[in-house]
Amino acid sequence: MKTRAQLILSIARIIALVGYIGAIIHAIRLIVPYIIGFFTNKFPISTGTNLDHLRNNHHVFPYVLLMIFVITIAVIQIEIWDMLRKILREINLSSPFSTRVVSRVEKLSFTLFSLWLMHIIGDFWVNLFERAIGNINSNPFRTDLQFLFAAGIIFIVAQIFRRGVELQEENELTV
Repeated sequence: MKTRAQLILSIARIIALVGYIGAIIHAIRLIVPYIIGFFTNKFPISTGTNLDHLRNNHHVFPYVLLMIFVITIAVIQIEIWDMLRKILREINLSSPFSTRVVSRVEKLSFTLFSLWLMHIIGDFWVNLFERAIGNINSNPFRTDLQFLFAAGIIFIVAQIFRRGVELQEENELTV
């Protein structure tokens, strides 16, 4: 019989797997129409970003640049879900604190920070193109500070885990 913590960890692993698969599907949903859209104009293919009108109105450079940001963000999201899966796989409830988990959690916080940075840079370019072109209908990069906040919290959790590793090693040495 599984303990409550083991059950929660198993459910979290399943949720992380579903999120990972969903992020991959989302990235494919962006990349395939983006590539196909350059080879055919016979039928409209939407990337789902509301940026396709830029390509259709012959604003190719802004379209390509903004889609590169959108695709990069999608790839970073895949990486985040993959890191979370690896972290949850590494956690051992009998000895939860390990240097490997600490390094993975720290890397996750830095990746979340890079995701926030990509949103900020993408938002800057959208605003720049909005002033130059004037017909960008939506901004897929609009974000508040949620990714920065999440990165900070996860970094703090990594430091708590680091301290847990130190205490666990001290405890093993004293026994």
